[in-house]
This record gives sequence, C-alpha cells and structure tokens, in this order.
Amino acid sequence: MPEHRPGTPGQHYVLESFLWREFAGVEDWLEWTEEHGLARTATSTREIFDRAMALREALRSLEAMNNGERADDAPARLLNELIESFGVHPLVEPSGDLRLRASAVTGRNAPIASILIMALDAMSKGEWARFKLCQDQSCRASFYDTTKNGTKTWCSMDVCGARNKMRRMRERQKG
Repeated sequence: MPEHRPGTPGQHYVLESFLWREFAGVEDWLEWTEEHGLARTATSTREIFDRAMALREALRSLEAMNNGERADDAPARLLNELIESFGVHPLVEPSGDLRLRASAVTGRNAPIASILIMALDAMSKGEWARFKLCQDQSCRASFYDTTKNGTKTWCSMDVCGARNKMRRMRERQKG
C-alpha cells in the first residue's frame, strides 16, 4: 500500500507518513526525518527515537478511537506531557489564523515537536477525526479518510474491505 493515499490533503502528508510507517530503528528514523525536512541535527539517540515512537503509538491509539475503538487515557496524557515539555502554545497571526509554536525544543527533539504540532493542528481544525487505523486486525495501517461522510473503516476496500466483507458473507452462509 502506498504511503499516501489519493485525496489526502498535502498539509497532512508528513503526519500521515509518520503514522503509517513502521520504523526499523534510529537510523531509519533519522533518514525519514531528513527525507521529510524535519532533521535539525545529524545525530539522534535511542531516547529520542523511543520518545518519537511513543508519540506515534499514542497518536495511533487516538486514530483507532476515530474508527470506533475504545482506548484509555494514556495517549492523551502523553500528548499533554509533550505539549508541556515542548512549551507548545498558540499564536494568533495578523490574518487572524491560529498557529501553534513550540518554545522549549532542543535540536534533536525538533522533529518530535514538529509532528506533535502537526497532529495538534489537525485536531484544532477538526481534521483529526479523518485519521484512522484500518479495522482489519491483520493490517492496522494508518490512513486519512477522504470519504464525504467520514465513515471509512478499512485502509483499502480492494484488500482489507473485500477480505472482511467476504469473511462476513461466509459466516452468514454457514449460520
């Protein structure tokens, strides 16, 4: 499956990529941040990588909630901790638009702060509800729901959706 699905707004490409990708380790994370223009230093530590992956898992838990799954309050707690530690706060632009900014960020944490701000921006604009996890338990890919009514539940109707509909049909035929 491609990293970006047709219809995903361009401002969400980096966030979509972060949520979709399975990072192999610190080097993979560094390459990805460089590729997406988020790298501020040439090095990273295991601690920074672990923090980024904790953010990814918290956001993926919130994505699952967007697709009707239950979750505990741990993801929100982590996001609130990161907001506090990075000093994320809103600024009002002369145009009247709201922009988020992180004031307490070191170079190695900058990519994490940038991703956090992307997610918070999507949340503040009411677009976060469109970020979802595929309900197929064998897939669990992250995707941006581009349907008009925002009710998509599978990352791909051709693969996961068809597989699940076929399985349900077979179960009905047996019963």
